[in-house]
Amino acid sequence: MSTIRLSLALLAAASVLPAGVSAAQRQPYIVQLCVQLTPLPDAAQREAQREAGRRTVLALVPDATVQYQYTAALNGFAALLTPAEVKRLRASPLVARVSPSTEEHVNDRGARSVPDAQR
Repeated sequence: MSTIRLSLALLAAASVLPAGVSAAQRQPYIVQLCVQLTPLPDAAQREAQREAGRRTVLALVPDATVQYQYTAALNGFAALLTPAEVKRLRASPLVARVSPSTEEHVNDRGARSVPDAQR
């Protein structure tokens, strides 16, 4: 994601924050849900089950600004979260992982990870 698009996304997100929550309190995270082991016969039913899981977890953080929902590589979403929301999500048995969002850069010297907060 380009720096300009990221800046615009963060500005847009900051403009819709609930009263009393500053943009500085919210940091970008990726939330990965636990894999559901229920076998379902078709892809549409599996995706419906995954979507229901995302909605259930998002209900734990109703004021979070969701930036993206992941459906292919993992079941989860990216959102701007407060420390309290991160704690609430990490305590949920439906959540496998809550990780700070990072951006990967590749150059001739290899790859490095830059946390969003440092950009």
